[in-house]
Amino acid sequence: MIWKRWNKREAKKNYRSRYLKKADTVARQGKLVYVRREYHERIRRIARVIGGDDVTLFSYIDNVLAEHFASNKEVIASLYDEHNRPIF
Repeated sequence: MIWKRWNKREAKKNYRSRYLKKADTVARQGKLVYVRREYHERIRRIARVIGGDDVTLFSYIDNVLAEHFASNKEVIASLYDEHNRPIF
């Protein structure tokens, strides 16, 4: 039982440190993108409630995407290369 509580506590701590931090860039340098209404509401609540006043929607989404790209870099590159071969 103690192990489960510790594990959950660590998971929460890791989640906050990975995703609920300010982004390295400002949102105005990015591009507009549309997100499903249900996802937008969920992301907004996560950023506002868990991240407090320190985390914007942009920061949360930027951190999630950065982690996704880092975790899946090799697979994405391989799939991309399959569909983007040189002409000659």
